[in-house]
Amino acid sequence: MTANLSRILDWARHRFADKDALVFEDRRWTYAELHQDVNALAAGLLARGVGRGDRVAVLAMNLPEYLILGLALAKTGAVMVPLNHRLHPEEIADVLARSGAVGLAAETEFAETARALADRLPRLRVLLGLDAMGEGWTGVGALIAAHRGAEVPDAHLSDDDLQRILFTSGTTSRPKGVRLTHGNVNANMNAQVVELALTHRDRVLNFAPLYHVGGLDIPGYATWYVGATMVLMRRFDARSILAAIETERITGMVMVATMLQLIRRLGPDAVGDTGSVRWMIFSQVTPALFRDTLELFPNASLVEGYGMTETCNGVTYLDTAHMLSKQGSVGRPVHGVDVRVVGEDGAEVPPGTEGEIVVRGAKVCPGYLDDPEADARAFRDGWFHTGDVGRFDEDGYLYVVDRLKDMIRSGGENVAGPEIEAVLCDHPGVHQAAVVGIAHPTWVEVPAAVLVAEPGLDPWALLAHCNSRLGRFKVPKALYLVDELPSNPSGKILKRELRTGLAQLEPVWVEAGTTPPR
Repeated sequence: MTANLSRILDWARHRFADKDALVFEDRRWTYAELHQDVNALAAGLLARGVGRGDRVAVLAMNLPEYLILGLALAKTGAVMVPLNHRLHPEEIADVLARSGAVGLAAETEFAETARALADRLPRLRVLLGLDAMGEGWTGVGALIAAHRGAEVPDAHLSDDDLQRILFTSGTTSRPKGVRLTHGNVNANMNAQVVELALTHRDRVLNFAPLYHVGGLDIPGYATWYVGATMVLMRRFDARSILAAIETERITGMVMVATMLQLIRRLGPDAVGDTGSVRWMIFSQVTPALFRDTLELFPNASLVEGYGMTETCNGVTYLDTAHMLSKQGSVGRPVHGVDVRVVGEDGAEVPPGTEGEIVVRGAKVCPGYLDDPEADARAFRDGWFHTGDVGRFDEDGYLYVVDRLKDMIRSGGENVAGPEIEAVLCDHPGVHQAAVVGIAHPTWVEVPAAVLVAEPGLDPWALLAHCNSRLGRFKVPKALYLVDELPSNPSGKILKRELRTGLAQLEPVWVEAGTTPPR
């Protein structure tokens, strides 16, 4: 039996041939039609020389062709490399080169960047247009039309074969390539079905970016695994989401706190009928926002979750029965996953004691792309070390306390402070830099930079320097100048101490809308 992800359509296409599998704006695919398009595109890819083990990158917003391409690549045994379009073009070029991709699929919104990448990287021998990319790019729609009616056998794959490479911000200066296997994705689908009680009656609204596990794995592919309907949106828009919930009778979705805040700000008159929503997954929600969300979606189970790219997302979910009594917890381990909290010696600590969260199970990736040092740090003794600090209570519910990696989570994006620090320290006027997250009314957290710098440092020149090297969401939203950074005897900067001390500092620059700690 093959572990190939593309087999998820086989069951549903026979039982629900005429049912909507995918909805996007004014287009709809039944399960029979989706199956036909995936097969036709797989045949087209094979005709273009894309086959088992080849890597094809994707640079696009959410589009149906993105999802169809992902399954078609899996069918041939090829590997998808979703690219974060929010990165700076130089960052995209770096991860694309490191991915080993032989193909690039793009859409016209990113045509300038995509064409520059194609010119720069001769290894890219297959250029695909998810829409009308123009000369030199083969249209995915044209490939599907040319191979309509083809039936392509699924490549025989094991659990260990790669399905996807996702580049995620880490504690180093460069994003790390996470290798997700077909076994990881299948295990995740099983966990999502169990935790959310997914059935063919569900109608899942998906607006999380498809370059992220949020779009492809929560519940993502599991929607089709059970014969449900996915309603895809190009991007998040609060009013459009509320309209879709009402017209498409949405039963579930994933939100981050920023999105919930934007919906709440529209006011009760804009909300409409949300009674169809029976579950919602979120994270980083304050008690006040939790109460407001329960009022906006009165029939929904509000599921706090915890996960990361390396674990194909969620490793714990808070069950409905305890969503009020255990509020603040991220729940218990999902099906097929073991989670522990350990001390510095690697031994499990008792309930109530803080330590590092470690995970093992079929959902955990086998490691990073061409990065043995990162593998050695994160994968030890059969466990993945998350770098997050947490504790279990007496009932086995996990609470995330802090982040060893000092990851900033801004508007649903992970932002690594050391990556920004490396760019800041590359400016001639900066001697030392430490980046921490500060609260923001919309984005939950945004990066702030604390600097030891030359006298007379020009903040505008420094920001221009950052904008030339970093994606917009990574550029610091506040700058502070200090004589020295707090550190321990070994020279490690004490970021927790730095965060608590920000209230006593006056920023030399702060972006409008950002609220420095006071």
